[in-house]
Amino acid sequence: MPDQEDLTMNRMRLFGELLADVHSDLFAFIYSLVQHHADAEDVYQQVTLVLWEKFDSFELGTNFASWATTVAHNTARGFIRSRKRNAITFGDEVLDAIAAAHTAKQCWGATDTSEALSRCLKKLTDRDRRLVERCYSPDSNFTRIARDENRTVGAIYQAICRIRKNLYTCVKRTMTKEGTS
Repeated sequence: MPDQEDLTMNRMRLFGELLADVHSDLFAFIYSLVQHHADAEDVYQQVTLVLWEKFDSFELGTNFASWATTVAHNTARGFIRSRKRNAITFGDEVLDAIAAAHTAKQCWGATDTSEALSRCLKKLTDRDRRLVERCYSPDSNFTRIARDENRTVGAIYQAICRIRKNLYTCVKRTMTKEGTS
């Protein structure tokens, strides 16, 4: 009969394996919500702590990625609400839309989705495509982008929100046409 130490080690190993499998997607999802790399790292750490604390309630054999994404969504939402340093943040409606897009991505094949997104990105105007590239680059800085574009930070966030919504609709439509949704 395995002793308590063996059970704890097996539990830790299993948690580590499950978390490693979803790490990249989970971090990307969190980043899409908080929009700052350092904040995404902080929220990711909070999420992993919550996941570990609640791991006993996770039902083995169910979708760990979905469970972790739900925890990340709620943790990021709390983080954004408590954040005071940035007056412009996404509202719950936008966060829910991003979460829905992420969930849809998990349901569709990643390759199919990437191909559809690539085609949809090509349909954007040059200005919108450049804005997406700048906002999603690793060293993105919305204040600098706004200054360079001669727009307010709020206008940049609104433009990105509009573009994301259009891309989501385009990808969804493309996937449905191709019968992969």
